[in-house]
Amino acid sequence: MSETKKSNKSNWNKPKEKSDTKSSNKPKEKSIEDISYGLSMPNIDDNKLKEVFGSTKAITLYETSRILKVNASVANKFLHDLESKNRITRVGGYSGHYIWKLIE
Repeated sequence: MSETKKSNKSNWNKPKEKSDTKSSNKPKEKSIEDISYGLSMPNIDDNKLKEVFGSTKAITLYETSRILKVNASVANKFLHDLESKNRITRVGGYSGHYIWKLIE
């Protein structure tokens, strides 16, 4: 039988071997999750938008957060996306506490 010897020395202080490929230095392609910072945006079309926000008197950040059951940062991004798509318009408010209304 062949005997195998185990070394009693640990490898913690040995330098790491460098690989020949430079794949770790290549920039990563951004995925959808990276672009949206891991936020799951609600997917609501125009008809459903009127259904969801039709009965509300004023669309606010925290009202949107409560209706869609998402946190305030997701609701804020959602409202700004709707504003950039001209589906809602800002009619009042100040310093982040804005009020929006639906554009019909």
